[in-house]
Amino acid sequence: MDDKNAKKPSLVARGGRKTGHWLMTHPMGALQILLVVMAIIVVFQNLEPTSIDILFWTLVDIPKLVLLMASMLFGALVWETLRRVLRRHSTAKQEH
Repeated sequence: MDDKNAKKPSLVARGGRKTGHWLMTHPMGALQILLVVMAIIVVFQNLEPTSIDILFWTLVDIPKLVLLMASMLFGALVWETLRRVLRRHSTAKQEH
């Protein structure tokens, strides 16, 4: 068998320059994907119904999935609101 006809393995298969290229160029994207996967795992582990007491009301048989998603949404809204208020506050301070 001569060398011209021999099949060479790809760079990815033998750990060449392309291995981990996306991860090195997009570390925040990889972290976001990891966090989304972890959130999905937590949500699907909590599918059974539950009840919750809010002041004078009792909500019966709400799936934990709905409760977790509502809590995550509320937390994201609070985070974004605080981020915007603090950014506006810091830019206002810099102008004075």
